Amino acid sequence: MSVLIKSALAKSSLRTVSTRPLCRSISRLAALFLPLLPPLAAAQIDTTSVAPHRYIVLYRNGTIPADAEAHLVSAGTRLTQRNEHLGIAAVQSPPSQDDATTLRLLSAQPNVSYVLHDRIITALRLRLKPVAIKAADVNSGAEPLTPNSPVIGRLPTHGPIVSTAPITLPPPPPPPPPSYDTYYTSTPQGWAVQQVGGYGNNVAGGPAHGPWDTTMGKGIRIAVIDSGVDQSHPDLASNLALNLTEVDQTAYPSACDDGSPQDQQGHGTWTASLAAGAIGPGTGKIIGVAPQATILNIKALQRMPASITGDTNPNDQCEAGEASGLLSWVMQGIEDAVTNRADVISLSVGAVADLTTGDGAGLLAAFNQITYAAAQANIVLIASGGNDGIDLSNPRYVELPAQSRGVLAIAASTNPACAQNTAPGATCTPGPVSLAYYSNYGAPLNALAAPGGSYPDGPDTGVSGWIQGACSSGLPNTIDGLPADSSHSYGCFSLGHTAYVQAMGTSASAPLAAGVAALLRAAHPDWSAATVVTAMRNSAATLPGLSIPLINAAAALTQPSPQ
Repeated sequence: MSVLIKSALAKSSLRTVSTRPLCRSISRLAALFLPLLPPLAAAQIDTTSVAPHRYIVLYRNGTIPADAEAHLVSAGTRLTQRNEHLGIAAVQSPPSQDDATTLRLLSAQPNVSYVLHDRIITALRLRLKPVAIKAADVNSGAEPLTPNSPVIGRLPTHGPIVSTAPITLPPPPPPPPPSYDTYYTSTPQGWAVQQVGGYGNNVAGGPAHGPWDTTMGKGIRIAVIDSGVDQSHPDLASNLALNLTEVDQTAYPSACDDGSPQDQQGHGTWTASLAAGAIGPGTGKIIGVAPQATILNIKALQRMPASITGDTNPNDQCEAGEASGLLSWVMQGIEDAVTNRADVISLSVGAVADLTTGDGAGLLAAFNQITYAAAQANIVLIASGGNDGIDLSNPRYVELPAQSRGVLAIAASTNPACAQNTAPGATCTPGPVSLAYYSNYGAPLNALAAPGGSYPDGPDTGVSGWIQGACSSGLPNTIDGLPADSSHSYGCFSLGHTAYVQAMGTSASAPLAAGVAALLRAAHPDWSAATVVTAMRNSAATLPGLSIPLINAAAALTQPSPQ
């Protein structure tokens, strides 16, 4: 396996085209005058892949009728999921009933506004590189214990008096520097967290004073709906308050994942660490934007085997696999975020929908109903703006859920210490913050910007255009391999069991913004979710090289309550 592993999803027009990691195939060339760089892909709702015999039913007024289950049975279907907060139900039809009949019968039920196929969501294909760390760091990430000072005994009270001159010992060596938080405190790798305002309170590595003087997000609950979180990772374990899985392997089985809340793909751990990676002794190497916030780990995606031409080896297919799940699982994740009193939801998923098609219009209606219900529960919803590199000014197309009702869309910005340069072999030089080449944009997106990273990349502990984050080591005490027994599992993307990774994509932008929302909610517990979003918009910085305002926690925290 190459030290630098990159993967991408190329697009021809606006239709999703499946690709394999570059270590196994060559990606298509991209447009936008970037002949060597295909656009990155945020988690995609594959509009051609549906879960057979599974449907999503949207009810009018966001309310499921009391007798809905009886009506669904009369349509020959079975209720599998009832999302009361969202006014949506998931149902299953028998294999003997054809799709057209099921759609017709469900659409005819009382108070039904839309019926959709349950769809498959595939997680972000990130450009990534492993981070070289010591084995001890992978095991604990905690500060090593230092030997105690030598015990000084009492002076003798009797015996011969020796008149020789005392021996002068050299001074003891200085204590070793702390091993925790070092990617933030001792390297430039914390740039993305600092760009949005993750600094202050005299924490080394960034400006001494800033938003952390006021708050580090304590008491705020961030729901990360993703591929799970590594529950034993030292950057995350102390902040985890909920570990929940929506994965139902009877509906969508995988040999690459056990379906538990533990992250066996890497994406969810990476995003969660950017929002709320823990700070202080006994933690790992990085710090998130809101390092004292609480993480609600809601797993809605699992590692699925990749399709590799000419290779039917399950180990190869799983190693190259991405995290996928059902749309109904994501919906249930939002329902459970509401139930568990989330203050912020971070969604690094997205897809471009064509509103001239029935599927596109139905997906927009579904997401509007889902996100509006969560917003009405006083939750700040934040979603990636998408990695297709397209202008969304054409009203025919929308990015979902970023353009859904009540959602704050986030585009990707770059590192001023490593100006965007997509030329092969380029190295980091300072330059203006700009929009990442792969990031979607356009007035209808109504986005704010947060770091997503871009080329060039850099070393593990030096200046880099990419973003450092925690990664999953899979199930505890296992080695790389199929989780058919207790000794094996998969961990960090295709990199094996490694605790950290550099990567880039708008999947980073959303959790970084979610961390800022957590800081604001902690500092202003009386502010509503809508007020928090307004404050983030009003305080965002306008920069000469960036077409989208950049989130600025420091400015947001100094604002009076927006009207």
